[in-house]
Amino acid sequence: MRGLPSIPRPWIDETDVNAIATTLGHPPALQLTGSTTLLPRMQHAAESYLRLQMFSDTGRIVINGGCGTARGCKALLDGTTDIAMASGAVPADLAAAAATRGLAFRSAIVSRDAILPLVHAANPLDSLTLLQLRNIFTGRIVNWRSLGGPDAAIEVLVGPASGGVSASWRKTLLGDGDTCTPLARVMGMDERLARLVDRPNAITYMAQMALPLRRLKVLRVGGVAAAPAPSAYPLYAPMSLVTLGMPAPAAARFIAHVSAHAAANVLTEGAVELRHE
Repeated sequence: MRGLPSIPRPWIDETDVNAIATTLGHPPALQLTGSTTLLPRMQHAAESYLRLQMFSDTGRIVINGGCGTARGCKALLDGTTDIAMASGAVPADLAAAAATRGLAFRSAIVSRDAILPLVHAANPLDSLTLLQLRNIFTGRIVNWRSLGGPDAAIEVLVGPASGGVSASWRKTLLGDGDTCTPLARVMGMDERLARLVDRPNAITYMAQMALPLRRLKVLRVGGVAAAPAPSAYPLYAPMSLVTLGMPAPAAARFIAHVSAHAAANVLTEGAVELRHE
């Protein structure tokens, strides 16, 4: 028995369909590039947006695979994307490069997401203060025993400097006067999570919206647990949609849709986890 034909999603993960769209007389696709953390949410946003626009002349939305905040902003400078997905501030070197052209990045913050300190499930600690976290990530505290834990060296895992969440973690935790310990292992998010599962003495961090389905422990910070739209929780990353200068009309409409639905807490449904098989 022949199966029913598949129905394509309204967003696609391809690099460029504008030439095809132009040939067929359709408007060019809206391109989004950048933050891995924001990727699932923007896929969900694209689906809801295009359902609302189904009787208009809106084209497709192309969401290029998550490649990080810095690369998304660089794609704006290169003219290869319409919107950069950012989980932190625009990198200073890219902002400076835009300024030399007489341009400026414009960021629309669509949500503020907690950044969670994560440890192995067997770690006996449940909470660390901001100062204790800062001392761990700068290398001033190197053994869990100093914090009431086991006599074991702390293994610090951090993300690449170009990542938006990592930049926000450094800014909110370390400020401008401190740097991460040179002993920290620099890894991508998936690598850090995989290592944390197997390393009882490791510690890392990640955005709340990307919390995986794994046996890990989320630490409270100063006794405060992260919650949606936290007011007392101190560590967070701004989640933004970025354009170079004023957004084009199609980009502006999509950003307005995301902002409105984020304010109503609609976009979190089905899009708050990156699953790791």
